[in-house]
Amino acid sequence: MNLLEAIALLGATPESSPELVRSKYHELMRQHHPDVAELNSATGSAALDPATLTEAYAVFVAEFSKADAKTNANGGLRQDSEPRFSHSFPAVAANHDGDTIWIEAPPDEAYQRLLDAAACLGGIGHVDRTNELLEVIVRFEDGPSCSVLMTLQGRAYGTDVFCEMESIEADPAPPLAPVLDQLVTFLNSPPKASAP
Repeated sequence: MNLLEAIALLGATPESSPELVRSKYHELMRQHHPDVAELNSATGSAALDPATLTEAYAVFVAEFSKADAKTNANGGLRQDSEPRFSHSFPAVAANHDGDTIWIEAPPDEAYQRLLDAAACLGGIGHVDRTNELLEVIVRFEDGPSCSVLMTLQGRAYGTDVFCEMESIEADPAPPLAPVLDQLVTFLNSPPKASAP
């Protein structure tokens, strides 16, 4: 799948901002996740395959992370420019202790920032805002694919994210700390400025 096909599948256009494409992806995942697929089939609407949606978003992220892009006046991408992914979430204070991430933000904001960071890390497997659960599938180089399940718990001055990881292949799961290191790096990164 190329970038234009991915953006079209996500219901956007080449001029759409990265924020809009990400928003469309999250909206489609909420509508077509297997947990709600029966509801869609009961109403007669066709369900999109979440794996295809995740692949389309992964193509979008990969294309935008290759190099800096030229942008047009409204911030959308030109078709003739080399695209770049610039995560749009602002930096926050985040750290971890090996199995729990601390995010200095209220739960709803922390959830969105964590979702954006997780999308940069791997494929989103499950999104449940009501129960504040998030699953991301990560693939280790020369290792197994793993499911990282994150559960958010609001606190007085921020949000705890309890994390656990298990292999979804025959190989045992590697340590969780490097995954959390990368998530914290994404959370603590300031937004990249757009090129003129």
